[in-house]
Amino acid sequence: MALFSMMTFVGPAVAPVISGFIELKKDWRWSFYVLLWLAGATAILMFTLPETFPPAVLENKARRIRNAKIPGYENVKAPTEAANRTLVSILKVSLSRPWIIFFDPISFLIAIYLSVVYTLLYMLFTIYPIVFQQKRGWNAGVGELPLIGTVVGACIGGAIVFASSARDQKKIDQGHQRKPEDRLPLGMLGGVGFAVCMFWFAWTGQYNSIHWIVPTLAGVFLSTSIMLIFVSFLNYLTDSYLMYAASAVAANTVARSACGASAPLFTQYMFDALGVGGGGSLIGGIATILAVIPFAFYKYGEGIRVRSRFAPTPQHAPDDEEKQQETTADPEQGPEASRSSSIGTASTSSGSDSTSTFTNGEGEHAHNVKKDEDVHQNAFGEPRVENTNFGKEHE
Repeated sequence: MALFSMMTFVGPAVAPVISGFIELKKDWRWSFYVLLWLAGATAILMFTLPETFPPAVLENKARRIRNAKIPGYENVKAPTEAANRTLVSILKVSLSRPWIIFFDPISFLIAIYLSVVYTLLYMLFTIYPIVFQQKRGWNAGVGELPLIGTVVGACIGGAIVFASSARDQKKIDQGHQRKPEDRLPLGMLGGVGFAVCMFWFAWTGQYNSIHWIVPTLAGVFLSTSIMLIFVSFLNYLTDSYLMYAASAVAANTVARSACGASAPLFTQYMFDALGVGGGGSLIGGIATILAVIPFAFYKYGEGIRVRSRFAPTPQHAPDDEEKQQETTADPEQGPEASRSSSIGTASTSSGSDSTSTFTNGEGEHAHNVKKDEDVHQNAFGEPRVENTNFGKEHE
């Protein structure tokens, strides 16, 4: 996730530098020629990506077994094939679920925050020319060079993420049970840094008497802050929604990309009217308000996830004192009562049902396969109460 997020900074930041110098020597068409070359190279890489989606991997495995014509396994099927899902039903779920999850409290607030962050990221590609070309008189090539500072900042942010991940891995190896909220401290740091660095950049970029390195350094740490917010929240989305993470991230991507696309349409007018200091302060003020979100999620996120229909959150197992109280209150039921009260948790579900990988062609169960009524989704792709183990059937 850190490497992915770094590339979202490196590409957009390096592009204006390249196109700025191309503009000095060639015409505008050459920027598109370079884009075509890069697009052709990345298209080749697309064909090297392996399939990793577990149901699709199982389906491919079943197809290979059928093609091998192994006696007794000629009609073996993966669960996705046995379900006989139609293209219409698949599209219905794929096109509707992201928007259903979008209005889930965690997904919605993260979408707002990342949309503002993404908008600023693309505003920078207009703000930098205002500060360094329009105000300081630099040419189209040199005037874009300070954007390289945002690349450096993204790399610093990536290094912080890697260091934090290594530290967290040591805790996991020592038996620490992680929860999604453990992803948020980096977002807290980034949220505070985002607001501070925005004010720093705005008021040092306002005055030409201030050396150019000062707003450039502000841009470096602004980029670092945005990077930390980006990685922290995307990881938090993934950890919160688990098997629905793709839909949650898809809705988030649409929202922030729409906001990012709108940034060049109003940035010039905004900074013409408010000035660099005023326009940057407006963004910094919004960032200050939104910086509360990671702190709020860190404190209340687990309770929000428990009430969410799409964020599978197993209840905490009772400690020894609670178990003793339950046993004393009802000695005949004992631990069974505790298990029955926590339906939907991983410990209960794994003890009650098992699922096989394949069924044969006649619909007979080669092993114990769950019936349709036990699937943890309805026809609209919405989760049922016992959604904790959905997606783990093949472990």
